[in-house]
Amino acid sequence: RMQLQSQITDTTTKGELDSMQLFQLRVSAALALLLCSLAAGQVSQCAPADSPRLRFVAQLSVNGCALFVHDTGASDGPHLEVEPLMCVTDSLRGIVPRFDFITQQLYFSVPVLMKDAGMLAEAQRQLQHLSPRSVSFATVTNISVSADTRSSVRALGFLWTPDESVATLRLGLAEKNTYETLHPENIVLRLLNIDSMRTLLIQSTQTRIVEKKNESSIIETLNNVKLSATLLSNGCFHDIQSRIMLQNDSFIEVGLYRKKFLPVCRQLRFSRYVKLENCSARVHQRLDIKGHFLIEPLLCHNISSLRSESVRYDYSRDMHYLKLDLVLQDEATRDAVRTQLADLSPRSVDFMRLWTAERSVSSSLSARFEVGPLMASADWRSTQLRLLCGNWTECRDLRTAVLAEPADLWRHVQWRVTSLVAEQCLSKSSQITSSWRMKPPVSDSCYSVKSCARLQCASAQRTANSSSAVQLQPDGRCFVKFQQRLTGRVSFQRNWTEYETGFGDGTDFWIGLSAIHSLSQGGATLRVEMKLWNGSELHAEYAGFQVADASTGYRMTYREMLRDRSSVSWDALQLSKGMRFSTMDWDNDVWDAQSCSNTLGNAGWWFHYCRHFNPNGLYPSQEKVDIIGNMVWYISYSKKLSLREVRLMLQI
Repeated sequence: RMQLQSQITDTTTKGELDSMQLFQLRVSAALALLLCSLAAGQVSQCAPADSPRLRFVAQLSVNGCALFVHDTGASDGPHLEVEPLMCVTDSLRGIVPRFDFITQQLYFSVPVLMKDAGMLAEAQRQLQHLSPRSVSFATVTNISVSADTRSSVRALGFLWTPDESVATLRLGLAEKNTYETLHPENIVLRLLNIDSMRTLLIQSTQTRIVEKKNESSIIETLNNVKLSATLLSNGCFHDIQSRIMLQNDSFIEVGLYRKKFLPVCRQLRFSRYVKLENCSARVHQRLDIKGHFLIEPLLCHNISSLRSESVRYDYSRDMHYLKLDLVLQDEATRDAVRTQLADLSPRSVDFMRLWTAERSVSSSLSARFEVGPLMASADWRSTQLRLLCGNWTECRDLRTAVLAEPADLWRHVQWRVTSLVAEQCLSKSSQITSSWRMKPPVSDSCYSVKSCARLQCASAQRTANSSSAVQLQPDGRCFVKFQQRLTGRVSFQRNWTEYETGFGDGTDFWIGLSAIHSLSQGGATLRVEMKLWNGSELHAEYAGFQVADASTGYRMTYREMLRDRSSVSWDALQLSKGMRFSTMDWDNDVWDAQSCSNTLGNAGWWFHYCRHFNPNGLYPSQEKVDIIGNMVWYISYSKKLSLREVRLMLQI
């Protein structure tokens, strides 16, 4: 550099170089300066062979937001860096459309949380097992935003500087909305009164925008927004792809964050298949930890969640779609697998976490419906798959067809799953799986929960035999079971979602509030059957039992207790009448000081001021009426019986 500068000075002084030679020397000097800058680290461009690898190490869930953590690869590490949160934590209900008078565009402004000291501290606590030297948010040098090209919404910009904790995402309609297109007859007002024009603008766009200005429309829009960011780590740039996520309601596209390097698991051996009610579980044994078994992510269709509300509208795509809920892991499956592995004496049974899911869709299905990406919840317990339809009627008919015969859909969709094991290595399944077990066809079909129950009752009455789902009475009446506790193998300490969708095995189960609502519409006869520890059996029946829909909190009511059909005279359900359902994470009882569910064994029930009947309480190991939270039935205001078995049924 000094030689070139000296040469330029000398030759210029002597007049020995013409202008072309001088220009060439100056270009050479500039290149030399650039090389010096690169060598000094002033411009960070890392060669792949020399750059430390930014290695993905964990995904955390903190305060309802997903955090993605990387190891910088520094030699004195581990030093961990967290990607920007990109999480919407504020309510979307108050977001209103605005107008940009410069660009003449309507837009929404959505606040997006990028970093938070409290969340970082919680992430550091969750990462203690990695013994990090430091945990910090990654340095971001650039962020760009885009939306699905097929979307009716455009990403207008992402306003943020690295020292700010909150960014602003601007979204607009794909078509340009000007004063002229909205109100051609009022063009002159633009020159006279801007405030009047603003009023006219909002009034004229109510049918187009304001009616869609609700929480669901913005959520649908955010699902189609993609972010590209550049991270600066150890003097090197790393590009990442991301999406906007919603606090406590985030579904992330499976595979979006999976372009990270992790080794293949070598210490796994396939053990066996375990047949579940609607699909199968693949179980592996860890060779490095004795007695430790792992279950591949299930990707099983939760058919009980397929309600009328499953047909939804995507405002950003301007299309209807059918939402299909798939289970990745649940406690009921873990319990069932542990039971079927009893001969191997398992010490622990856990789930692997879904990493990627390669999907194969038949041409027959893709010709009629667009299959959206697989979206996983932030806690990786469930996923959603969307089938986009031409209109609402097509989606409704598709839902009816899936309810009638799920195999007709799922034979067209297959998966090959790669799983994450202990945040350390990847296991790729050797088998192609389906979200529904292809069972032998049956002659009858059903189109709702109640019609399915009627078919099972008809079959039971033809054969004069009860089944795991229905029970015949000596007088010929048929009841469908919606709750049963016989062995205590299945825990009933569940959250709201699990009580809403159902859980259990063929012996101990709860079919779900949504299914109970369907079965009891219009009122049905409820029968409670109980067995005491001395072998005595009791029962009670109620007329007009009915559970309302989700909007009411699944409020329960009944007309009267049928004492002439009951072996007990005291009505233990009387305080539950008219109450909404409560769980350990959703308190709807009238006890202001505490939660009945939390007090009574984290059970789910229509609690009033707690007592009198607790069929979903703790399963007792022996007869103990003084243990708070156990399964009990009161026979007077102060006297109760400890239950060994209990069953709840509705007459069909």
